[in-house]
Amino acid sequence: MGDFGELAELEVALYRAVLAESGRPIPDFAESLATTSDEIDKAVARLSEIGLLRHSDGDRLTAVSPMLAEATVLGAEDLELGARRAAVEQRRDTIRRLVPEWNAAFSTTVHEGVVDVISDQAAIANVLMHYADRCEHELLSVAPGRLPSTRIDGRTRVANVYSARRGIKTRALYQHTALRDRATRSYLNELAQNGAKIRFAPSVPGRSLVVDRSVALLPIPTEDPGRHGLAVVRERNVIAWVVATFEQLWAEASPLEEVINKQHDETELDQTRAAILRLMAEGEKDEAISRRLSISVRTCRRHIADYMVQVGASSRFQAGVIAARAGHTESPSPA
Repeated sequence: MGDFGELAELEVALYRAVLAESGRPIPDFAESLATTSDEIDKAVARLSEIGLLRHSDGDRLTAVSPMLAEATVLGAEDLELGARRAAVEQRRDTIRRLVPEWNAAFSTTVHEGVVDVISDQAAIANVLMHYADRCEHELLSVAPGRLPSTRIDGRTRVANVYSARRGIKTRALYQHTALRDRATRSYLNELAQNGAKIRFAPSVPGRSLVVDRSVALLPIPTEDPGRHGLAVVRERNVIAWVVATFEQLWAEASPLEEVINKQHDETELDQTRAAILRLMAEGEKDEAISRRLSISVRTCRRHIADYMVQVGASSRFQAGVIAARAGHTESPSPA
């Protein structure tokens, strides 16, 4: 299967030319479009592959309706995609038929005390998914740190996504450092796309999940540093305290969109400062730098002054040397 990205300018021009003069030999189009035969051949191959051109009488071209090309080229793929989707739904239905049996059997093994402590790792995963499935109204989640450091963190993530996909009102609190990790950003984007509300705070207490404000799931340490247990808390006063703490942090936290926009602005600022420092190290004057970067002279000088204070430089020359040695003249790579 070829590349089905955007059509190139030459490909669009060729399609228009064939529409206007259907049946012309291929070499004629190279001359009329002021390009080489090789380039025309590539454009013809691409347009033929996606069904927009067809050959007639040897090297002559005829344009095909885009609607006909869509039906011809994508029809089989649409059918295959539909069949695969139906197969997935059938497997999902088969699996989900056993959920009532699972919940009924599992409910008899889950203790109903004020606080239950679970240490078996397989049982922890089952408990998390059990409550994620039983959640009817709201899921509150707190996640400190940047990376999942334990298996329970990963299982909590699965429970969060599962609940969000079911349309459960989900609110998740994270630290700002979470966005430094690409996998975490991808996970948070998936959560947000499924309707979850996500906010960020400078610091948060330990990880927690609160299900329908009636059960709190709290990881607890064990004798093994690499493994955590799980406390299932049903005591109303404790849950009320956990919820009140969550609501206070939530009110003071920043929404996901605001944090991402701020990071984007800071990245642009970093790139501007790096360009200023690079040109300054090359000996350019403020006026020349401002013209090349399309910024005001005042902005340019402010960046330079701020950097001199930051690195303790007593002159522009010294600041340029420090910037070059420290790699501050290079634009930051995207995370």
